[in-house]
Amino acid sequence: MPWLPILAWALASQTADVSAIALTPATVIELDLGQLKGELRQIGWSPDASQLYIQTVDGDPPKGKVRHYIVASEGGPLTPADRQPEWARAYWAFKSDRTAPGVPALEIEVKQSHDTTKIGAGSSRPGTMAGSLADNAENASMASEGQRDTLWRFVLLDQTIAEFKDTRPIPGLTFSWGPTGSGAIAFTDRDGRLAFLDQAKHKRTIAGVKDATLPAWSSDGSRIAYAVKQGRKKYQLVWCTITR
Repeated sequence: MPWLPILAWALASQTADVSAIALTPATVIELDLGQLKGELRQIGWSPDASQLYIQTVDGDPPKGKVRHYIVASEGGPLTPADRQPEWARAYWAFKSDRTAPGVPALEIEVKQSHDTTKIGAGSSRPGTMAGSLADNAENASMASEGQRDTLWRFVLLDQTIAEFKDTRPIPGLTFSWGPTGSGAIAFTDRDGRLAFLDQAKHKRTIAGVKDATLPAWSSDGSRIAYAVKQGRKKYQLVWCTITR
């Protein structure tokens, strides 16, 4: 075979080297959030990689409406589900964990910082913080006096793999651990570029991918899925075969 699947990493119980991997993409389905309702929150693989789970959330937690969908990984219709499958719940716990599966010494560092930003008259910045303070009466006084912006950064091996400003951090929204024991991670940066990183600090940024979110690396290591923003409420769900 001209290409060696990344699955060999897991089977050989060796750490990964991501520096030479390549992706062969295929579009699965268009996601119209105007019809699905809410915001994308999860993408997950079934254990045999035959299905993808999609979750949307309409509104702020814990009262937001959560919706569940299933699609075959080879394409086809998006089917609503009554609840999140157990395999999808287990997958999300795996992909979004703070420590690398099978490599407990490799752990994401969480950093928090604050800035005070003047947001009174003449400022181009809205006088609200994302969502949670939009209807808060205290916001009016904060707008004239300035407010403290909270920045959360998830850092692994000196690389920022997630960043949240004035919003609730969501582990797994921008990263996904690779197969157990690989010590590798996939993540999207602030511009939505898809990158891979391993514990030897090899990094591989995939050319041609931008405006991506929710990377989801299959448990067997052979595929990765992600959503690419196409418009205000439209995404393209893509899965790729991972090769070396």
